[in-house]
Amino acid sequence: MTQEYKTSFQGNQITKVPTESGLYAWYYKPLVVDEGNIAKTLSSFLQDSPKAVAQIEMRYGLRLVSEFFLKPEFGSQRQSPPDLIEQVINESSSFLVDFFKSSETQHFSRPIYIGIAKNLNDRVYKQHYTSLIEMYDMRSPVYRHLSLNPNSTVQEVMDKLNIPHTFALEARVRNIAPRDLAVNIFVTNSLPKDIGSDIDAPELETPARRALERLLQLVADPICGRR
Repeated sequence: MTQEYKTSFQGNQITKVPTESGLYAWYYKPLVVDEGNIAKTLSSFLQDSPKAVAQIEMRYGLRLVSEFFLKPEFGSQRQSPPDLIEQVINESSSFLVDFFKSSETQHFSRPIYIGIAKNLNDRVYKQHYTSLIEMYDMRSPVYRHLSLNPNSTVQEVMDKLNIPHTFALEARVRNIAPRDLAVNIFVTNSLPKDIGSDIDAPELETPARRALERLLQLVADPICGRR
């Protein structure tokens, strides 16, 4: 008989995520619906600029290479993400309140981050959630850097502090409070035996984990997933 588990956790409930193996997905679900904070967070999600690389092959092995960032615009009016969000808030603020207070929020939004865990509690609570709380501590190098450079991107913080990409870093740079994050889990004992460690170290990834995580990225398209 299969044991039934709770599948959604937020705030202090995250400490109760089971120690079983499975999948997890983080979502933005503000505990207090503040229009200003929501606008800033959603803008940070929508304004991520993909980098385009163009390369022209010339004679004698010469290559002309250009790298540049693309600017997102929406619709025939070419609205920027902040303008689009401001319009929604001005015209549909009551809907936003209902949406983010609903228990169905995660079913109608993209995850921020998605992954696999041999031990969901270790990965979701002890690694992700606890790390994010530590990054809000004034003694944290990430906190100190963002205090002096509030407009830094995730990549800039990684480069400056020589730290790896993590979910906690993504959330901290976007100034998402731990209380405003919800995690959904899918408990399963059918993961491949060669799933490997839950540690954030790409060089330690097994082929099985790498393949499954890439599939999850393609299917779910998380906002802050590894591209």
